[in-house]
Amino acid sequence: MNAIQTVTINSTDIAVKEYNGKRVVTFKDIDACHERPEGTARKRFNDNKYRFIEGEDYFAINQPSEIRTLGITRPQGGVPDKVTVVTESGYLMLVKSFTDELAWQIQRMLVNTYFRTRAITPEEEFNRQIKLAEINIKTLRAKAMYINACTRHMKESGARFKDTGLSPESIKTAAIKSLEEITSDSLGSILPQVEKTYTATELGTEFGVSAHKIGKLANDNRLKTAEYGMLVMDKAKGSSKDVQTFRYNEKGRARLAELLGAAMTD
Repeated sequence: MNAIQTVTINSTDIAVKEYNGKRVVTFKDIDACHERPEGTARKRFNDNKYRFIEGEDYFAINQPSEIRTLGITRPQGGVPDKVTVVTESGYLMLVKSFTDELAWQIQRMLVNTYFRTRAITPEEEFNRQIKLAEINIKTLRAKAMYINACTRHMKESGARFKDTGLSPESIKTAAIKSLEEITSDSLGSILPQVEKTYTATELGTEFGVSAHKIGKLANDNRLKTAEYGMLVMDKAKGSSKDVQTFRYNEKGRARLAELLGAAMTD
């Protein structure tokens, strides 16, 4: 059995795959190399699929034997019913929106090492290895700069909300959401874990009163404290603007139900 040829990109081993005489990569390969959450590349492809030409930029393969030949398997075993693989042109189109410095370095590495199929001389291989080492050094430097920039942005965002009365969890959440807008990455995995909370509108609907009455009752009884909930940043109704909103925890919900003489639903 022939050993599977791999190419290392940004510390990620990519199994070499060829289809119809072209080297191809999977969405999972792209996410791994670019350190993006799994599913990112597929979503970018689906959002812009009309721009891609099948047979030139990508291949949709539904023959089990061909999928098996590419070495693509399900985590639980067996081969998927259908896979999409992208060529060099499709890859370059797909990652156009990955504009951070790290992404540019990864693109260069994939193009110069993975998609290269022409036989090269020993001298070219030596020069290529030197160049690859230089790119790896730049990649590490770019990664460090990217991490520092993200850290700095988080600190600056946190400082902006410091004296607003927001809870520590809300400040961290607001900073992470702000970073998501800049990086286009999904950072939900690092959001702080908090107990379930409710808006005045949600509680008003549950108890059969208006959100205004919930707010007035909470103000009259001094419920807008850390004991009964937290102050967060939420989207204003009918607007994309973030505004401060108090959300009630289970204790706040129970206290409002008691004041209203209302029964709580499960």
